[in-house]
Amino acid sequence: AEDCLKQHNLTSSQVESVPPSRPVDKVPRDIQCYSRCVIDEYFGEDDKIDLKRLENRARTEEIRVLADCKQKYDPVSDRCEYAYLILQCLHLGKSS
Repeated sequence: AEDCLKQHNLTSSQVESVPPSRPVDKVPRDIQCYSRCVIDEYFGEDDKIDLKRLENRARTEEIRVLADCKQKYDPVSDRCEYAYLILQCLHLGKSS
């Protein structure tokens, strides 16, 4: 995550100041792209989250939530926006 902060010229407090429920169109572009950087290793060839890459790293509940999130957001073509929406969906799905 440190590398991602540097890459997008952000501080952790800037990232933390964005509430998870904030609509994606109100989130700064650099924060959206930071989200992509942080979870980049979980993306497959199609540039979408690959659930197989999460099998040993996420709990069953998280994978179930992510499967729903993928269905909802896989049509989003913008890489940064997609990553932010997936993380937001995961966060909100786990807390409901």
